[in-house]
Amino acid sequence: MSPLIDRAGMEEVFTPEELLTSADELLTGIAHEPTRAFLRDVGLPDRGGWFESEPNLSEGEVQIGGEAWQQVAEQYPNCPFDMSVWLTLGGIAMDSVMVDTVTGAVYCIPDGGRPHLLNSSVDALAYFLHALEVEREAYDLEEQADPDVVDPEGAEERLLDLMRAADPVAMENPQSSWYTVLRYVRNLMDY
Repeated sequence: MSPLIDRAGMEEVFTPEELLTSADELLTGIAHEPTRAFLRDVGLPDRGGWFESEPNLSEGEVQIGGEAWQQVAEQYPNCPFDMSVWLTLGGIAMDSVMVDTVTGAVYCIPDGGRPHLLNSSVDALAYFLHALEVEREAYDLEEQADPDVVDPEGAEERLLDLMRAADPVAMENPQSSWYTVLRYVRNLMDY
């Protein structure tokens, strides 16, 4: 199956310098080949905005599982996810974003919330981040020179439709961090 977005698509809204990739030798612990290829060849945004990459990925410190995840798993004893194979990718606001290195599913632990599935794959995560940047002028007053063109409700509706079509499982959970992001879009980034 082809990824939802490739490097050229990501470079439509992010500069090449803003896309963090990791060397293949650092990703050998990732069993899921499409995830490894995406992190090596396409990358995720490494800047402020909706997503900030885990600094260790750029510094060559790829840590899968480990004691820290064991402690998190103990906090959520009924959680059905195997955190022992998670790799932290970064965060959306105060929410941590991880990938399951065996299945490629992307999870999120919201600040003060329970772990949940965020996206079915890392390319779906990147596709959503790309879409948010494409719509930015419609909901971010700092990016829009003409305030009469701002359309946060329209941006929210377009993004929700796109997200549901591209990765339906990501939008099944009403507690998903994506719905928090969409509330910020609708409210003109008013935190």
